[in-house]
Amino acid sequence: MNASSPARARPAPTLALALAVAAALALTGARARAEPHKRACAAAYERAQGLRRDGKLLAAREALIACSQPTCPAAAVADCGPWLAEVEKSLPTVVIAARDAHGRERLDVRVLVDGRLLAAALDGKALPVDPGPHTFRYQPAWGPAVEERVLIREGEKNRALTVALGASSAGAPASPPPPAASPPAASPPAVPPPASPAASPPAASPPAVPPPASPSAPPPASPAMPPPASPAVPPPASPAAPPPAEPAVPGLVWASGAVGAAGLAVFAVAGALSLSAEADLRATCAPRCAADEVRAIRVQHAVADIGLGVGVVGLGAAAWFYATRPAAARPPKAGAGAPGPALRPFVAGTAAGIEGAF
Repeated sequence: MNASSPARARPAPTLALALAVAAALALTGARARAEPHKRACAAAYERAQGLRRDGKLLAAREALIACSQPTCPAAAVADCGPWLAEVEKSLPTVVIAARDAHGRERLDVRVLVDGRLLAAALDGKALPVDPGPHTFRYQPAWGPAVEERVLIREGEKNRALTVALGASSAGAPASPPPPAASPPAASPPAVPPPASPAASPPAASPPAVPPPASPSAPPPASPAMPPPASPAVPPPASPAAPPPAEPAVPGLVWASGAVGAAGLAVFAVAGALSLSAEADLRATCAPRCAADEVRAIRVQHAVADIGLGVGVVGLGAAAWFYATRPAAARPPKAGAGAPGPALRPFVAGTAAGIEGAF
């Protein structure tokens, strides 16, 4: 019994070794199968970022769906999931409708965007499109295709695009309307009325006779026309020319007047201040007032006197400049052809004045 037991215990290590080898092979196979999937996740992760930057949201959405699978690495899933939600929010969609020339809605229309098929037929569902300018081509089952250039804006959802197809796109039913339009072409019967004008000329000829009578009037009118025209031309314009002449006031008049007005203003202000100060001194300290206060009042008196002199001289100069302005600038007096008085200023020592013939 004891000799046989070691022989029976030998298979246990061999079985354990076999199980370990099988587990190792299984793990190796699993890793070998997982490696390509991880590489695909990483490639989709990188591609999705570039597609988002380029505005190719449709392709970016496919890449983000691939890298957000639970079998991808946790770091990739953590980024691709939120990015996918952002792309879905920014991806614009359009709802396309087509109508024929009679206003009937058409469903048998293929839609291509930039040469790629977007819809084989219209079913009213929203279709995702990348943002940016695109060329939409609508191909009805009958009739010519229609193209239009459309700018799709990012984040614009369920934008309605309605295309008007040509008259021929209505197919066979559209052909009957043109014959319906042909009956109005029955206007050819209206052509006979032009034949009636041939009969009308005789009736129209009596009214046409008065015009020949009018030509007889024109000959007398033609000689009569020149006489009225000639008297009408002379009267107006020439007499109206003289009034624009008006006397021009020299600038020295305004300058001298301003100086004179300023001098009188200085005289008024300085004189009022000096009189007020003098009255105060008489009421308070006269006759023992300080020399400085008395001197200040005298200065104010002197300034007032100078202002008065400047004012009188300025106003006098203004009057003199105005009186001696050029005779050509003064308006002519009615009934007097001779020029006005010739005046000129003179200065002799401390005296100044005006001399001339009045």
